Amino acid sequence: MKPRNQFIIIIGLVILILAVAWYTFPDRKQILTQTLPATIQHDCAPWDGAAFTVSIPPQGQGGDSISISIWQAPELTFPKTFSFPDNTGQVGNASLMRSSGSAEQLSGSVFFSSVNQESPVDGRFELSTSAGQRFAGEFHAEWDDQIVMCG
Repeated sequence: MKPRNQFIIIIGLVILILAVAWYTFPDRKQILTQTLPATIQHDCAPWDGAAFTVSIPPQGQGGDSISISIWQAPELTFPKTFSFPDNTGQVGNASLMRSSGSAEQLSGSVFFSSVNQESPVDGRFELSTSAGQRFAGEFHAEWDDQIVMCG
């Protein structure tokens, strides 16, 4: 084989390897996710059934907080994701509670690794307002010992 053909083959292979590497390993910027402190408490579903609510004060939002209500008993033994808005009216809701006292419906999802009344609850959320304001992160919720009576 002529040296010129070998050179072209080597250059072609190098270009091919670089193209595969560029396609396979795109610029992977790791986003450091801060775990936000949160509270979880017993609550009542609209029909007076068992429920629980997680309150997350996002960093840098000037007193606003995210409120996620799940309308079922606080016992999730397996990981579970909830999506909002809930068109069935059976799952729950997610709202941005403004410091002014107004509330705005959020859409997106919330993931719980498990929920047990005996231990703190960990999870993550990806929610947004209708105007496109995004909230995402992880949370670690400690139980509030407030007593709630439904019914």
